[in-house]
Amino acid sequence: MNRIFRYGLPLLLIVLAIISFMYLKSTRPQAPPVVNEERRWPVSTIQLELSAASPKLRLFGRLQTPALTHLMARTAGDVNAVYVQVGERVDAGQVLLELNPLDAQVALGQRQAELEDVKSQRAQRLAQYEADQRALVQERELVMLAERQLSRVRRLVEGNRVAEREAELAEQALRQQRLALLTRELAVEQHPSRLQQLDASLQQAEGQLQLAQRNFEATQVVAPETSRIISIQVAPGEYVNQSSPLLTLVVPERIEFVASLPLSTLNLIQTAYREGVALMAKAQIEGREYQFVLDRFDSQTHASGTLQAYFKIDTGDAEHLPIGRFVEAWLALPVNEPRVWIPAASLYGRDQVYRVVEQRLDPVKVHVLGEWVREGQAGFLVVADLLKEGDQVLANRLPQAMQGLAVETVERFERN
Repeated sequence: MNRIFRYGLPLLLIVLAIISFMYLKSTRPQAPPVVNEERRWPVSTIQLELSAASPKLRLFGRLQTPALTHLMARTAGDVNAVYVQVGERVDAGQVLLELNPLDAQVALGQRQAELEDVKSQRAQRLAQYEADQRALVQERELVMLAERQLSRVRRLVEGNRVAEREAELAEQALRQQRLALLTRELAVEQHPSRLQQLDASLQQAEGQLQLAQRNFEATQVVAPETSRIISIQVAPGEYVNQSSPLLTLVVPERIEFVASLPLSTLNLIQTAYREGVALMAKAQIEGREYQFVLDRFDSQTHASGTLQAYFKIDTGDAEHLPIGRFVEAWLALPVNEPRVWIPAASLYGRDQVYRVVEQRLDPVKVHVLGEWVREGQAGFLVVADLLKEGDQVLANRLPQAMQGLAVETVERFERN
């Protein structure tokens, strides 16, 4: 009995424990099933509205001029005085610099003397021509007399009234007289060519005199037109040679804004330019507002895939424009097609935005017309066939953005 109790009790306890465990397991409450809920990314969206604004193209360029005015010394000499400073505005005809006139005055006197000498030679030539014409008449009469004399002598020789020697002397005198007549006729015939040669020398001397007179007057260097002093290459007391650089000037109204146009918008710009549309670029330069109008294009594209355009100043104080200054400007592009504005954060890559449809992202390709700052918010004006007014577009940067991504709109993009 003791043996049965000793060994049966533990076995009974084990069986009861197993039965209790099975009962508790079968009667335990069931855990709710696990549901894998999809994550939704919080985003900001903007509701598209048609815009009447013109897109703007940001241009980076510099101020330059097609031609600086370089004033050179027309004659050698010492610099007596410099009356202007760099950056100063000067009027047309204003004396800028003065050279010592001694060298130019000496050269002017020499050219005047050469002209007077040629005039004297020409007067002598005319007088000689008149004398040759009168002498020619006499020479012809003398030849006739010599011929008659030779005829008389020959008749006397035939009658043996004079020696043969007398006939030979008469014939020699005739030949000498004919030679003198030929010389005189040649002198008369050569008169036009000699006079023409002297006229050419006279014209040359007059031209040299005019140059010398201009060089003498140019010892006082004056501004050819209203301009601004860019640089001064000489100082008082310095000796300069002919053609030495003295000053450099620029006409403010000829200063241009030169910028590179991207090929993506070049066709649109050139088409509007050919149609006569005034294309304006606005810039802020040293706190002043300027407006430039497109004037012309470069003749070839650069290796960077851009084409240079030249803009002339339209409005603004040109007097303060600094040559060589780099400038940022905004060119208004002429666009007629319907367009919408998106903030800069909405553009992914170069031509893609994400439309939010039923809380999921839908990528849409767009054509960027240009930049536009709307009430202080930087953005772009775009067109796309799949976008329409009222669409919700992702308005913030989302690194995980992809087609079909689940999102949750937590805020709307509002104007500032």
